[in-house]
Amino acid sequence: MKKRKRLLALALCVGMIFAMCGIESFAAGGQLRFSDPSTTVGATVDVTAKLSSDGSLGSVSATLTYDSQYLRFVGGSGAADTGGQIQLTGDGGGNSQVEWTMQFQALAEGSTQITIASVSAKASDGSDVSVTEGNSTVTIGPGDPSLIDEGNSPEASGSGGGGNIEIDGQSYTVSTDIPDILIPGGFVKADMTYGGQTYAATRQENGTIYAIYLANGEGEEDFHLYDPDTETFSPFEQIAVSDERYIVLLSEDKGKELPENLQRTSMTVNGKDFPAWQNVDASSYYVVYALNSDGEKGFYQYDTVDATYQRYTPAAPDKSKDKEDSKTGLLNRLRSNLDKVIMVAWFIFLIMLIVIIVLAVKLRHRNLELDELYDEYGIDMEEEEAPVDKKARKKAEKDAKKNKSEDDFFDFDDEDDLFDEDEYDEEDGYSAGSLEEEGFQEYDASDYEDDSDIDDLDAMLDSRVRVKKPAKRPKKAPEKSEEHPKKVGHAEDDDTFKMDLIDLD
Repeated sequence: MKKRKRLLALALCVGMIFAMCGIESFAAGGQLRFSDPSTTVGATVDVTAKLSSDGSLGSVSATLTYDSQYLRFVGGSGAADTGGQIQLTGDGGGNSQVEWTMQFQALAEGSTQITIASVSAKASDGSDVSVTEGNSTVTIGPGDPSLIDEGNSPEASGSGGGGNIEIDGQSYTVSTDIPDILIPGGFVKADMTYGGQTYAATRQENGTIYAIYLANGEGEEDFHLYDPDTETFSPFEQIAVSDERYIVLLSEDKGKELPENLQRTSMTVNGKDFPAWQNVDASSYYVVYALNSDGEKGFYQYDTVDATYQRYTPAAPDKSKDKEDSKTGLLNRLRSNLDKVIMVAWFIFLIMLIVIIVLAVKLRHRNLELDELYDEYGIDMEEEEAPVDKKARKKAEKDAKKNKSEDDFFDFDDEDDLFDEDEYDEEDGYSAGSLEEEGFQEYDASDYEDDSDIDDLDAMLDSRVRVKKPAKRPKKAPEKSEEHPKKVGHAEDDDTFKMDLIDLD
Protein backbone atom coordinates (compact mmCIF):
# COMPACT_ATOMS: atom_id res chain seq x y z
CA MET A 1 0.00 0.00 0.00
CA LYS A 2 2.83 2.37 0.86
CA LYS A 3 4.53 1.64 -2.46
CA ARG A 4 1.33 2.49 -4.32
CA LYS A 5 1.02 5.79 -2.48
CA ARG A 6 4.62 6.66 -3.30
CA LEU A 7 4.13 5.80 -6.97
CA LEU A 8 0.96 7.90 -7.11
CA ALA A 9 2.74 10.84 -5.49
CA LEU A 10 5.64 10.53 -7.92
CA ALA A 11 3.28 10.39 -10.91
CA LEU A 12 1.44 13.46 -9.60
CA CYS A 13 4.69 15.41 -9.27
CA VAL A 14 5.80 14.46 -12.79
CA GLY A 15 2.41 15.50 -14.18
CA MET A 16 2.61 18.84 -12.42
CA ILE A 17 6.12 19.43 -13.79
CA PHE A 18 4.99 18.71 -17.36
CA ALA A 19 1.90 20.86 -16.86
CA MET A 20 4.07 23.74 -15.67
CA CYS A 21 6.43 23.23 -18.62
CA GLY A 22 3.47 23.55 -21.00
CA ILE A 23 2.32 26.87 -19.56
CA GLU A 24 2.91 29.74 -21.97
CA SER A 25 3.22 33.35 -21.07
CA PHE A 26 0.75 35.58 -22.83
CA ALA A 27 0.88 39.36 -22.98
CA ALA A 28 -1.71 41.32 -21.08
CA GLY A 29 -4.62 42.65 -23.14
CA GLY A 30 -6.25 46.06 -23.28
CA GLN A 31 -8.83 48.06 -25.22
CA LEU A 32 -8.68 51.65 -26.49
CA ARG A 33 -12.25 52.91 -26.77
CA PHE A 34 -13.73 56.33 -27.68
CA SER A 35 -16.92 58.23 -27.12
CA ASP A 36 -19.24 58.99 -30.07
CA PRO A 37 -20.47 62.56 -29.50
CA SER A 38 -22.83 64.76 -31.54
CA THR A 39 -22.39 68.49 -32.14
CA THR A 40 -23.19 71.35 -34.56
CA VAL A 41 -21.12 73.40 -36.97
CA GLY A 42 -18.98 75.97 -35.15
CA ALA A 43 -19.49 74.35 -31.74
CA THR A 44 -16.79 72.69 -29.63
CA VAL A 45 -17.17 69.03 -28.76
CA ASP A 46 -15.26 66.80 -26.34
CA VAL A 47 -14.09 63.34 -27.39
CA THR A 48 -13.01 60.96 -24.65
CA ALA A 49 -10.43 58.19 -25.18
CA LYS A 50 -9.95 55.47 -22.54
CA LEU A 51 -7.42 52.66 -22.47
CA SER A 52 -8.48 49.81 -20.17
CA SER A 53 -6.33 46.79 -19.37
CA ASP A 54 -6.74 43.59 -17.35
CA GLY A 55 -3.54 44.48 -15.49
CA SER A 56 -1.59 47.46 -14.26
CA LEU A 57 -0.41 49.91 -16.93
CA GLY A 58 2.80 51.81 -17.42
CA SER A 59 3.63 54.17 -20.28
CA VAL A 60 1.07 54.54 -23.06
CA SER A 61 1.21 56.38 -26.39
CA ALA A 62 -1.09 56.52 -29.40
CA THR A 63 -1.35 58.39 -32.68
CA LEU A 64 -4.83 59.37 -33.89
CA THR A 65 -5.95 60.61 -37.29
CA TYR A 66 -8.94 62.80 -38.12
CA ASP A 67 -10.40 64.60 -41.10
CA SER A 68 -9.43 68.29 -40.96
CA GLN A 69 -12.36 69.22 -43.23
CA TYR A 70 -14.81 68.32 -40.48
CA LEU A 71 -12.85 68.78 -37.26
CA ARG A 72 -10.23 71.15 -35.90
CA PHE A 73 -8.18 70.11 -32.87
CA VAL A 74 -8.39 72.67 -30.09
CA GLY A 75 -6.51 70.98 -27.27
CA GLY A 76 -6.60 68.33 -24.58
CA SER A 77 -4.83 66.78 -21.59
CA GLY A 78 -1.94 64.60 -22.75
CA ALA A 79 -2.88 65.28 -26.38
CA ALA A 80 -1.04 67.34 -28.99
CA ASP A 81 -1.72 68.03 -32.65
CA THR A 82 1.12 67.04 -35.01
CA GLY A 83 0.01 68.30 -38.42
CA GLY A 84 -3.27 66.48 -38.95
CA GLN A 85 -2.55 63.81 -36.33
CA ILE A 86 -3.01 63.79 -32.58
CA GLN A 87 -0.37 62.32 -30.31
CA LEU A 88 -1.64 60.85 -27.03
CA THR A 89 0.79 60.14 -24.20
CA GLY A 90 0.20 59.01 -20.67
CA ASP A 91 1.28 56.85 -17.77
CA GLY A 92 -0.96 54.40 -15.97
CA GLY A 93 1.07 54.57 -12.77
CA GLY A 94 0.09 51.01 -11.89
CA ASN A 95 -3.61 51.58 -12.56
CA SER A 96 -5.62 49.59 -15.07
CA GLN A 97 -6.95 52.65 -16.97
CA VAL A 98 -5.61 55.74 -18.73
CA GLU A 99 -8.03 58.40 -19.97
CA TRP A 100 -7.73 61.42 -22.27
CA THR A 101 -10.16 64.22 -23.16
CA MET A 102 -9.76 66.02 -26.51
CA GLN A 103 -11.58 69.12 -27.74
CA PHE A 104 -12.52 69.63 -31.38
CA GLN A 105 -14.38 72.37 -33.25
CA ALA A 106 -16.90 71.21 -35.84
CA LEU A 107 -16.22 72.73 -39.26
CA ALA A 108 -18.84 71.16 -41.57
CA GLU A 109 -22.00 69.13 -41.44
CA GLY A 110 -21.78 65.37 -41.71
CA SER A 111 -20.31 62.34 -39.94
CA THR A 112 -16.59 61.81 -39.49
CA GLN A 113 -14.37 59.40 -37.60
CA ILE A 114 -11.31 59.65 -35.39
CA THR A 115 -9.21 56.52 -35.89
CA ILE A 116 -6.03 55.04 -34.43
CA ALA A 117 -2.90 55.12 -36.58
CA SER A 118 -0.69 53.38 -34.03
CA VAL A 119 -0.75 52.55 -30.34
CA SER A 120 1.87 51.33 -27.89
CA ALA A 121 1.26 50.31 -24.28
CA LYS A 122 3.47 48.87 -21.59
CA ALA A 123 2.49 47.12 -18.39
CA SER A 124 3.91 48.25 -15.07
CA ASP A 125 6.46 45.42 -15.25
CA GLY A 126 7.67 46.59 -18.68
CA SER A 127 5.96 43.91 -20.75
CA ASP A 128 3.98 44.80 -23.87
CA VAL A 129 0.22 45.11 -23.71
CA SER A 130 -1.81 43.95 -26.69
CA VAL A 131 -4.36 46.68 -27.40
CA THR A 132 -7.66 46.22 -29.23
CA GLU A 133 -8.27 49.36 -31.27
CA GLY A 134 -11.52 51.27 -31.52
CA ASN A 135 -12.64 54.57 -33.12
CA SER A 136 -14.85 57.57 -32.52
CA THR A 137 -17.71 58.71 -34.76
CA VAL A 138 -18.57 62.40 -34.50
CA THR A 139 -21.93 63.48 -35.89
CA ILE A 140 -22.09 67.18 -36.90
CA GLY A 141 -25.40 68.91 -37.50
CA PRO A 142 -26.29 72.40 -38.79
CA GLY A 143 -24.88 75.30 -36.72
CA ASP A 144 -23.24 78.71 -36.91
CA PRO A 145 -20.28 78.74 -39.34
CA SER A 146 -19.37 82.28 -38.18
CA LEU A 147 -17.99 80.76 -34.98
CA ILE A 148 -15.21 79.15 -36.97
CA ASP A 149 -11.91 81.06 -36.59
CA GLU A 150 -9.61 80.27 -39.50
CA GLY A 151 -6.69 81.91 -37.74
CA ASN A 152 -6.74 79.32 -35.00
CA SER A 153 -6.02 76.47 -37.40
CA PRO A 154 -3.22 74.21 -36.18
CA GLU A 155 -1.71 74.19 -39.63
CA ALA A 156 -1.27 77.98 -39.45
CA SER A 157 0.55 78.08 -36.13
CA GLY A 158 1.73 75.30 -33.81
CA SER A 159 1.46 75.23 -30.08
CA GLY A 160 4.85 73.62 -29.55
CA GLY A 161 7.72 75.52 -27.98
CA GLY A 162 11.34 75.16 -27.12
CA GLY A 163 13.12 73.49 -24.24
CA ASN A 164 15.87 71.04 -23.50
CA ILE A 165 16.03 67.34 -24.41
CA GLU A 166 18.63 64.88 -23.14
CA ILE A 167 19.86 62.28 -25.64
CA ASP A 168 22.44 59.63 -24.67
CA GLY A 169 23.50 61.72 -21.65
CA GLN A 170 23.98 64.91 -23.66
CA SER A 171 21.67 67.94 -23.38
CA TYR A 172 20.26 69.57 -26.53
CA THR A 173 18.20 72.72 -27.00
CA VAL A 174 15.09 72.59 -29.18
CA SER A 175 15.00 75.29 -31.86
CA THR A 176 11.57 76.83 -32.35
CA ASP A 177 12.50 78.88 -35.41
CA ILE A 178 13.19 76.37 -38.18
CA PRO A 179 14.06 77.98 -41.54
CA ASP A 180 11.82 76.62 -44.30
CA ILE A 181 14.81 75.96 -46.47
CA LEU A 182 16.16 73.50 -43.90
CA ILE A 183 12.96 71.49 -43.60
CA PRO A 184 13.63 68.03 -45.18
CA GLY A 185 11.69 67.11 -48.28
CA GLY A 186 8.47 65.29 -47.51
CA PHE A 187 8.32 66.81 -44.00
CA VAL A 188 6.08 69.56 -42.64
CA LYS A 189 6.13 71.63 -39.47
CA ALA A 190 4.32 69.95 -36.60
CA ASP A 191 4.33 69.75 -32.82
CA MET A 192 6.02 66.75 -31.23
CA THR A 193 5.15 65.37 -27.79
CA TYR A 194 7.97 63.83 -25.78
CA GLY A 195 8.19 63.24 -22.05
CA GLY A 196 4.87 64.96 -21.46
CA GLN A 197 6.06 68.15 -23.18
CA THR A 198 5.19 69.55 -26.61
CA TYR A 199 8.03 70.74 -28.83
CA ALA A 200 8.24 72.40 -32.22
CA ALA A 201 9.40 69.91 -34.89
CA THR A 202 8.70 68.54 -38.37
CA ARG A 203 6.85 65.32 -39.28
CA GLN A 204 6.93 63.09 -42.32
CA GLU A 205 3.78 63.69 -44.34
CA ASN A 206 3.23 60.00 -45.15
CA GLY A 207 4.41 58.59 -41.83
CA THR A 208 4.78 59.09 -38.10
CA ILE A 209 8.50 59.87 -37.93
CA TYR A 210 9.61 63.28 -36.61
CA ALA A 211 12.66 65.37 -37.45
CA ILE A 212 13.43 67.79 -34.63
CA TYR A 213 15.96 70.58 -34.97
CA LEU A 214 18.39 70.56 -32.01
CA ALA A 215 21.46 72.50 -30.95
CA ASN A 216 24.18 70.95 -28.81
CA GLY A 217 26.23 72.67 -26.10
CA GLU A 218 28.65 74.11 -28.66
CA GLY A 219 25.86 75.72 -30.65
CA GLU A 220 25.96 73.28 -33.56
CA GLU A 221 22.47 72.70 -34.95
CA ASP A 222 21.18 69.69 -36.84
CA PHE A 223 18.12 67.51 -37.23
CA HIS A 224 17.58 64.40 -35.14
CA LEU A 225 15.18 61.62 -35.96
CA TYR A 226 12.55 60.72 -33.39
CA ASP A 227 10.48 57.51 -33.59
CA PRO A 228 7.37 57.74 -31.37
CA ASP A 229 6.85 53.96 -31.57
CA THR A 230 10.17 53.22 -29.85
CA GLU A 231 10.56 56.68 -28.21
CA THR A 232 14.18 56.85 -29.35
CA PHE A 233 16.36 59.48 -31.02
CA SER A 234 18.94 58.83 -33.72
CA PRO A 235 20.98 60.88 -36.24
CA PHE A 236 18.94 62.17 -39.15
CA GLU A 237 20.26 61.73 -42.71
CA GLN A 238 18.05 61.96 -45.78
CA ILE A 239 19.30 60.59 -49.11
CA ALA A 240 17.59 61.43 -52.41
CA VAL A 241 17.12 58.31 -54.54
CA SER A 242 15.41 60.19 -57.37
CA ASP A 243 13.65 63.50 -57.91
CA GLU A 244 10.57 62.26 -56.10
CA ARG A 245 11.92 59.47 -53.89
CA TYR A 246 14.17 59.53 -50.86
CA ILE A 247 15.22 57.34 -47.97
CA VAL A 248 16.09 58.20 -44.37
CA LEU A 249 18.81 56.02 -42.84
CA LEU A 250 17.85 54.30 -39.60
CA SER A 251 20.03 53.16 -36.71
CA GLU A 252 18.06 50.00 -35.94
CA ASP A 253 20.01 46.74 -35.91
CA LYS A 254 18.14 44.23 -38.12
CA GLY A 255 21.04 41.90 -38.86
CA LYS A 256 19.13 38.81 -37.75
CA GLU A 257 16.89 39.10 -40.79
CA LEU A 258 19.83 39.03 -43.24
CA PRO A 259 21.71 36.02 -44.69
CA GLU A 260 25.08 34.96 -43.35
CA ASN A 261 27.07 36.28 -46.30
CA LEU A 262 26.36 39.82 -45.03
CA GLN A 263 28.67 40.80 -42.21
CA ARG A 264 27.86 43.69 -39.91
CA THR A 265 29.91 46.84 -40.22
CA SER A 266 29.22 50.58 -40.24
CA MET A 267 28.84 53.19 -42.92
CA THR A 268 29.62 56.90 -42.46
CA VAL A 269 27.47 59.47 -44.29
CA ASN A 270 28.19 63.18 -43.78
CA GLY A 271 30.06 62.42 -40.57
CA LYS A 272 27.24 60.29 -39.13
CA ASP A 273 27.65 56.58 -38.50
CA PHE A 274 24.90 54.10 -39.36
CA PRO A 275 24.84 50.29 -39.09
CA ALA A 276 25.47 48.49 -42.40
CA TRP A 277 26.16 44.95 -43.64
CA GLN A 278 28.84 44.27 -46.21
CA ASN A 279 28.56 41.44 -48.73
CA VAL A 280 31.55 39.14 -48.23
CA ASP A 281 31.15 37.74 -51.76
CA ALA A 282 31.01 41.23 -53.31
CA SER A 283 32.71 43.74 -51.04
CA SER A 284 31.51 46.75 -53.06
CA TYR A 285 27.92 46.22 -51.92
CA TYR A 286 26.44 47.21 -48.59
CA VAL A 287 22.97 46.78 -47.15
CA VAL A 288 21.38 49.43 -44.93
CA TYR A 289 18.07 49.76 -43.09
CA ALA A 290 16.07 52.87 -44.06
CA LEU A 291 12.70 54.61 -44.20
CA ASN A 292 11.36 55.45 -47.66
CA SER A 293 9.22 58.38 -48.76
CA ASP A 294 6.03 56.33 -48.21
CA GLY A 295 6.81 55.91 -44.53
CA GLU A 296 7.78 52.22 -44.98
CA LYS A 297 10.86 50.66 -43.42
CA GLY A 298 13.04 48.17 -45.26
CA PHE A 299 16.48 47.15 -46.53
CA TYR A 300 18.35 48.93 -49.31
CA GLN A 301 21.51 47.88 -51.12
CA TYR A 302 24.17 50.49 -51.71
CA ASP A 303 26.59 50.18 -54.60
CA THR A 304 29.81 51.97 -53.72
CA VAL A 305 30.97 52.00 -57.35
CA ASP A 306 27.90 53.76 -58.82
CA ALA A 307 26.87 55.43 -55.53
CA THR A 308 23.28 54.21 -55.98
CA TYR A 309 20.67 52.72 -53.67
CA GLN A 310 18.27 49.95 -54.59
CA ARG A 311 15.64 48.12 -52.61
CA TYR A 312 16.92 44.81 -51.22
CA THR A 313 14.84 41.78 -50.27
CA PRO A 314 16.59 39.20 -48.07
CA ALA A 315 16.53 35.64 -49.41
CA ALA A 316 14.32 33.14 -47.66
CA PRO A 317 16.25 31.16 -45.05
CA ASP A 318 17.30 27.63 -45.97
CA LYS A 319 15.39 25.31 -43.65
CA SER A 320 17.75 22.40 -44.26
CA LYS A 321 20.65 24.61 -43.30
CA ASP A 322 18.77 25.75 -40.23
CA LYS A 323 18.37 22.09 -39.24
CA GLU A 324 22.09 21.52 -39.75
CA ASP A 325 22.83 24.63 -37.75
CA SER A 326 20.55 23.45 -34.96
CA LYS A 327 22.29 20.06 -34.94
CA THR A 328 25.68 21.75 -34.95
CA GLY A 329 24.55 24.06 -32.17
CA LEU A 330 23.34 21.07 -30.16
CA LEU A 331 26.68 19.31 -30.62
CA ASN A 332 28.52 22.45 -29.61
CA ARG A 333 26.38 22.79 -26.50
CA LEU A 334 27.02 19.16 -25.64
CA ARG A 335 30.74 19.64 -26.11
CA SER A 336 30.79 22.78 -24.04
CA ASN A 337 28.85 20.99 -21.29
CA LEU A 338 30.72 17.70 -21.63
CA ASP A 339 31.96 17.81 -18.05
CA LYS A 340 28.42 18.29 -16.81
CA VAL A 341 27.16 15.40 -18.94
CA ILE A 342 29.91 13.15 -17.56
CA MET A 343 29.06 14.14 -14.00
CA VAL A 344 25.39 13.35 -14.57
CA ALA A 345 26.30 9.98 -16.13
CA TRP A 346 28.52 9.13 -13.15
CA PHE A 347 25.78 10.16 -10.77
CA ILE A 348 23.26 7.88 -12.50
CA PHE A 349 25.82 5.04 -12.54
CA LEU A 350 26.46 5.39 -8.80
CA ILE A 351 22.75 5.37 -8.04
CA MET A 352 22.25 2.19 -10.09
CA LEU A 353 25.26 0.58 -8.41
CA ILE A 354 23.89 1.38 -4.96
CA VAL A 355 20.51 -0.07 -5.92
CA ILE A 356 22.13 -3.28 -7.19
CA ILE A 357 24.20 -3.64 -4.00
CA VAL A 358 21.13 -3.13 -1.79
CA LEU A 359 19.16 -5.73 -3.75
CA ALA A 360 22.06 -8.21 -3.60
CA VAL A 361 22.37 -7.78 0.19
CA LYS A 362 18.62 -8.28 0.64
CA LEU A 363 18.73 -11.42 -1.52
CA ARG A 364 21.68 -12.78 0.48
CA HIS A 365 19.84 -12.26 3.78
CA ARG A 366 16.76 -13.94 2.37
CA ASN A 367 18.76 -17.04 1.31
CA LEU A 368 20.37 -17.26 4.73
CA GLU A 369 17.00 -17.08 6.44
CA LEU A 370 15.64 -19.83 4.17
CA ASP A 371 18.67 -22.03 4.91
CA GLU A 372 18.15 -21.59 8.65
CA LEU A 373 14.46 -22.40 8.26
CA TYR A 374 15.21 -25.61 6.30
CA ASP A 375 17.84 -26.65 8.85
CA GLU A 376 15.39 -26.05 11.69
CA TYR A 377 12.71 -28.30 10.19
CA GLY A 378 15.10 -30.84 8.64
CA ILE A 379 14.17 -30.15 5.05
CA ASP A 380 16.57 -31.49 2.44
CA MET A 381 16.30 -29.20 -0.50
CA GLU A 382 18.47 -31.41 -2.72
CA GLU A 383 16.08 -34.34 -2.40
CA GLU A 384 12.99 -32.24 -2.81
CA GLU A 385 14.35 -30.25 -5.65
CA ALA A 386 16.00 -33.18 -7.46
CA PRO A 387 14.99 -32.91 -11.06
CA VAL A 388 12.80 -35.67 -12.42
CA ASP A 389 14.09 -37.32 -15.55
CA LYS A 390 10.98 -38.20 -17.51
CA LYS A 391 12.87 -40.40 -19.98
CA ALA A 392 14.48 -42.44 -17.17
CA ARG A 393 11.10 -42.84 -15.46
CA LYS A 394 9.43 -44.10 -18.64
CA LYS A 395 12.31 -46.54 -19.23
CA ALA A 396 12.00 -47.90 -15.68
CA GLU A 397 8.26 -48.41 -16.15
CA LYS A 398 8.88 -50.37 -19.35
CA ASP A 399 11.53 -52.55 -17.66
CA ALA A 400 9.16 -53.22 -14.76
CA LYS A 401 6.42 -54.35 -17.12
CA LYS A 402 8.86 -56.59 -18.98
CA ASN A 403 10.16 -58.20 -15.74
CA LYS A 404 6.61 -58.76 -14.58
CA SER A 405 5.74 -60.63 -17.75
CA GLU A 406 8.83 -62.82 -17.32
CA ASP A 407 7.98 -63.52 -13.66
CA ASP A 408 4.64 -64.95 -14.73
CA PHE A 409 6.45 -68.15 -15.82
CA PHE A 410 6.60 -70.69 -13.02
CA ASP A 411 10.15 -71.23 -12.00
CA PHE A 412 10.98 -74.74 -11.05
CA ASP A 413 13.31 -73.39 -8.49
CA ASP A 414 10.29 -71.97 -6.77
CA GLU A 415 8.82 -75.43 -6.43
CA ASP A 416 10.75 -75.93 -3.26
CA ASP A 417 8.88 -73.01 -1.82
CA LEU A 418 5.65 -74.96 -2.07
CA PHE A 419 6.93 -77.57 0.21
CA ASP A 420 8.21 -76.32 3.44
CA GLU A 421 9.71 -78.88 5.71
CA ASP A 422 8.28 -77.11 8.67
CA GLU A 423 4.79 -77.81 7.47
CA TYR A 424 5.27 -81.52 7.77
CA ASP A 425 6.00 -82.21 11.37
CA GLU A 426 6.18 -85.47 13.21
CA GLU A 427 2.51 -85.54 13.92
CA ASP A 428 1.83 -86.33 10.32
CA GLY A 429 4.24 -89.21 10.45
CA TYR A 430 6.73 -87.66 8.14
CA SER A 431 9.66 -86.85 10.24
CA ALA A 432 13.06 -86.52 8.80
CA GLY A 433 14.18 -89.72 10.42
CA SER A 434 11.38 -91.76 9.05
CA LEU A 435 12.16 -90.56 5.60
CA GLU A 436 15.71 -91.63 5.94
CA GLU A 437 14.90 -95.00 7.42
CA GLU A 438 12.31 -95.83 4.83
CA GLY A 439 13.85 -97.66 1.99
CA PHE A 440 13.10 -97.01 -1.57
CA GLN A 441 12.03 -99.79 -3.86
CA GLU A 442 13.90 -100.23 -7.00
CA TYR A 443 12.27 -99.13 -10.15
CA ASP A 444 10.90 -101.81 -12.34
CA ALA A 445 9.76 -100.71 -15.74
CA SER A 446 7.45 -103.67 -16.11
CA ASP A 447 5.38 -102.44 -13.20
CA TYR A 448 4.57 -99.24 -14.97
CA GLU A 449 3.98 -100.40 -18.43
CA ASP A 450 0.93 -98.92 -20.03
CA ASP A 451 -1.29 -101.24 -21.87
CA SER A 452 -1.96 -98.61 -24.49
CA ASP A 453 0.93 -97.47 -26.62
CA ILE A 454 1.38 -93.88 -27.55
CA ASP A 455 1.32 -93.88 -31.26
CA ASP A 456 1.52 -90.17 -31.87
CA LEU A 457 3.08 -87.92 -29.21
CA ASP A 458 2.58 -84.74 -31.19
CA ALA A 459 -1.13 -85.36 -31.57
CA MET A 460 -1.42 -85.90 -27.87
CA LEU A 461 0.36 -82.67 -27.08
CA ASP A 462 -1.75 -80.70 -29.54
CA SER A 463 -4.89 -82.03 -27.97
CA ARG A 464 -4.00 -80.44 -24.73
CA VAL A 465 -6.05 -77.37 -23.91
CA ARG A 466 -3.95 -74.34 -23.28
CA VAL A 467 -4.50 -72.63 -20.01
CA LYS A 468 -5.62 -68.99 -20.53
CA LYS A 469 -5.25 -67.92 -17.00
CA PRO A 470 -2.25 -68.69 -14.84
CA ALA A 471 -2.91 -70.98 -11.98
CA LYS A 472 -2.88 -69.28 -8.66
CA ARG A 473 0.08 -70.19 -6.58
CA PRO A 474 -1.12 -71.92 -3.42
CA LYS A 475 -0.22 -70.22 -0.24
CA LYS A 476 0.11 -73.60 1.54
CA ALA A 477 0.74 -76.98 0.13
CA PRO A 478 -2.21 -79.40 0.52
CA GLU A 479 -1.91 -82.21 3.03
CA LYS A 480 -0.38 -85.38 1.67
CA SER A 481 -2.86 -88.20 1.22
CA GLU A 482 -1.78 -91.76 1.70
CA GLU A 483 -4.47 -93.21 -0.48
CA HIS A 484 -3.78 -91.17 -3.65
CA PRO A 485 -0.42 -89.98 -4.91
CA LYS A 486 0.30 -86.28 -4.95
CA LYS A 487 -0.17 -84.76 -8.40
CA VAL A 488 1.46 -81.47 -8.99
CA GLY A 489 0.53 -79.45 -12.09
CA HIS A 490 2.45 -76.53 -13.49
CA ALA A 491 1.16 -74.28 -16.29
CA GLU A 492 2.07 -70.87 -17.53
CA ASP A 493 0.40 -68.50 -19.98
CA ASP A 494 3.21 -68.82 -22.47
CA ASP A 495 3.54 -72.69 -22.22
CA THR A 496 2.59 -74.65 -25.30
CA PHE A 497 2.03 -77.86 -23.34
CA LYS A 498 1.24 -79.15 -19.85
CA MET A 499 3.39 -81.32 -17.73
CA ASP A 500 2.00 -83.35 -14.84
CA LEU A 501 4.41 -84.44 -12.14
CA ILE A 502 3.41 -87.41 -10.10
CA ASP A 503 4.77 -87.92 -6.66
CA LEU A 504 5.49 -91.59 -6.39
CA ASP A 505 5.99 -91.56 -2.66
